Amino acid sequence: MSRVLAWVTFTRDSRPVLDAAHCDPLYHQPFSGHYYTILTASGHTLRSHSLWDEELTVPWVPLGKTVRVQRLGPKGQRLLVLASGFHKQEQAVTVAVAEDLAPLEVELGHFQRQYALASCGVLVLLILAQQLIVHRVFRPLHRVRQDIARLGRGAIRQLGEVVVTEVRPLVQEMNRLLEVLEQRLLQSRHALGNLAHALKTPLTLMMQLADREELRAIPQVRQQLMEHTTALDHRLKRELRRARLAGAAAPGRRLRLDKEVPALVNVLQKVDQDKTLIITARIPPQAIFLGDREDLLELLGNLLDNACKWARQRVLVTIQGQPGLFVVIEDDGPGCPPAVLQQLAERGVRLDESTVGYGLGLAIVKDIVEQYGGDIRFGRSSALGGFQVCVTLPVGSSQG
Repeated sequence: MSRVLAWVTFTRDSRPVLDAAHCDPLYHQPFSGHYYTILTASGHTLRSHSLWDEELTVPWVPLGKTVRVQRLGPKGQRLLVLASGFHKQEQAVTVAVAEDLAPLEVELGHFQRQYALASCGVLVLLILAQQLIVHRVFRPLHRVRQDIARLGRGAIRQLGEVVVTEVRPLVQEMNRLLEVLEQRLLQSRHALGNLAHALKTPLTLMMQLADREELRAIPQVRQQLMEHTTALDHRLKRELRRARLAGAAAPGRRLRLDKEVPALVNVLQKVDQDKTLIITARIPPQAIFLGDREDLLELLGNLLDNACKWARQRVLVTIQGQPGLFVVIEDDGPGCPPAVLQQLAERGVRLDESTVGYGLGLAIVKDIVEQYGGDIRFGRSSALGGFQVCVTLPVGSSQG
């Protein structure tokens, strides 16, 4: 605008005249998009040749003021008009210059598209960087989750403590609780063993007392004393065995069945020397029991002991490791009477020593199965013709 003002001179009759030698050629090119208009206080007007025969309406602007307006120019061009008031050669004038907005809008649109593409690219990079950072930060948590799963499968006994600082106290506390749980289980078993030894001597003395000559003369008293002492001894053994059960809550325990069961079979074959028993064990290789070893030995030991007691010559043990743990123990003995078999099959029925031949041992077996959330069924063996017990433990208790 100041350049246009510099090109302007006035004649004696106050008409504005533009010095064409110094004027920008764009103002001479028709409809170039670059225009000017000069107004004088005396009413004279000077327009650029680029307007051709079009008019550019601009407002009169006082001295020292500047206004910006938009106007429609030649051929419908959207023009941005900048007008200011000046004083030159003792003449008050308004100089207005106008520019076509179309090229600016094209450049602006091109810039916006480039900016949008660049922003999207930066956004994608930021998202990828954020995912990488989150993955690196939470990678230790993923290891903790894997360790918890391995702990549940019995592959490890404690969680790894190579984790982020914020999570390490939680992992350490969980490991401490695992140690406390195992220590309390061992202490409980030791205390129960001490209790059993402490009560065993008084019970033995009471049984010996009932067998003394003085009480033989009083058969009723002797019989009642023997009955109550025997019942107390059986009840004590049952409760001690039940209290020793660890159940499926103890983590980090992983037992190879193909190693534990044959050793148990060898022991039982040596116990009863009066008859020759053939105990056959069918165990898949690498079958795993996820639980407490004492519970497993108590479960299989009671079932095998019961089978060996009633078997004539053969006992068959079949174990399947997938899915869950499925154990079938059958013998070639006389089998279970239908009335007792029906009693054994009833859910919620508590067995005790009053059930002849099937009391304490199967009662403990039922308690173990309940601890692990499993199922137990009784019937007659189709292969050997004797008694059959089928125990099913859930999938979380085995792997094979």
